[in-house]
Amino acid sequence: MLSFFKSPVVPEGYSRVQHERYSRLRLQVIGGVFLGYSAYYLVRKNFVLAMPDLIGQGFSKSELGMALCALSLSYGISNFVMGVFADRLDVRKLMPLCLILSGCISLFIGFMPILQLPLMVMVCLMALNGCLQGAGWPCSAKLIAHWFVRQERGTAVSIWSLSQNVGCGLLGPLAILAVALFCDWQSLFYFPASIAIVIAIGCYFMLKDSPEQCGLPRHSAELAEERAIKHQQSSFRQSFRLFCQHCLKLPPIWILAVVNACIYFVRYGVIDWAPVYLQESKGFSFNTSSWAFFAFEYAAIPGTLICGYLSDRHFRGQRAPVNALFTTLVLISILCYWQCPVGNTAYGLLSMVATGFLVYGPVMLVHVHIIDLVPLPFAATAAGFIGLFGYFFGATSANLLLGKVLDYYGWDACFELLAAACALALILLLLLWIWENMHPNPDEQFAQQAQPATIPVTADNKAGNKTPSRRH
Repeated sequence: MLSFFKSPVVPEGYSRVQHERYSRLRLQVIGGVFLGYSAYYLVRKNFVLAMPDLIGQGFSKSELGMALCALSLSYGISNFVMGVFADRLDVRKLMPLCLILSGCISLFIGFMPILQLPLMVMVCLMALNGCLQGAGWPCSAKLIAHWFVRQERGTAVSIWSLSQNVGCGLLGPLAILAVALFCDWQSLFYFPASIAIVIAIGCYFMLKDSPEQCGLPRHSAELAEERAIKHQQSSFRQSFRLFCQHCLKLPPIWILAVVNACIYFVRYGVIDWAPVYLQESKGFSFNTSSWAFFAFEYAAIPGTLICGYLSDRHFRGQRAPVNALFTTLVLISILCYWQCPVGNTAYGLLSMVATGFLVYGPVMLVHVHIIDLVPLPFAATAAGFIGLFGYFFGATSANLLLGKVLDYYGWDACFELLAAACALALILLLLLWIWENMHPNPDEQFAQQAQPATIPVTADNKAGNKTPSRRH
């Protein structure tokens, strides 16, 4: 695995010393992104494990769904806003800072029962936490886009994607440990928050915004395109106009946005309500449901790696067919999870493992796909735009809508909605596959439009050299 980060092809214009330093910094950066994004999940999903105890404190599922909805709504909007800022700011500072502030909010939520604060305070705190959490994915996308070329991003993003499984999955054992050490459920908030703050400080020293920040030249295949955009970028307003001009006009962007919303609806519909579903409907204990939570996330590790490897190696960078295959299998696993017999712990764990193994592959491939499609200077903005759809329409619905459905119609109606969302995502992925076969290089038009207007004439241009495209 470490050989992947050594970049077997020496970038044009790099000396041997620069190449060795570049390979070492890639490993350092992906390690920092991995640790940082793992820690983001420690202070985002710990609320889910505390939900059964909050229900015992008198909160209804609808009220808890409202708190989760506040997190998802603010997170979705923040994904897009933070994406715009991340493309223009130093993410080495932005990503750790937002993580530290998010950890502080989680610490405060842990002390809410002592202060006897009302529900709306919790909802506001969850919304504020979502605003800060929104920096995680756009910052990660920018770092991956700047340190890895297109042919490597499927593998790079699949490795990065495991960070959410590591962080979220660790919450199960950490929850058991926290309750054992502190003997109260509030420790589910302040124990993970303390760990996240320590990790954020370490990430500041590991992350590097771009190769240029370290005195290294850009890959020649990426440089012309970046100049074409940055030559026009003079303000946030101008950047947003160019994003609309060069990105939002592409039909795949909108298809991927809706697919992401559907997949997030399934993902969060399963994992956010798993502790309640397993304990309330299937007779699981707190410890058993916590380990099921852990198994769901860690089963995603091999599944995500396989998904990224298949799209890079066997499908030569085509994301849609692999995504469609895994989405079909997710639909089957959801139906099996739905039919879990009461009290059958082994069946419940296996169905959770199967769903976790499969569902994160489509999540990861949507992220890779969007980075592949857009010009490099818009990597974080496009990632935030897709995240906006995923959380605003997907995760929010999974939290708020499913909370209402559970109160009024029960678990069967909940699983019918999850299956319908999965089927819609599959149909859209098949349409995207057809579109891409008809338009194999959608960003060539951008390169043709940008070069004459923005790239100065040089001796090489006069000789007839063309701006290289990022899609190979």
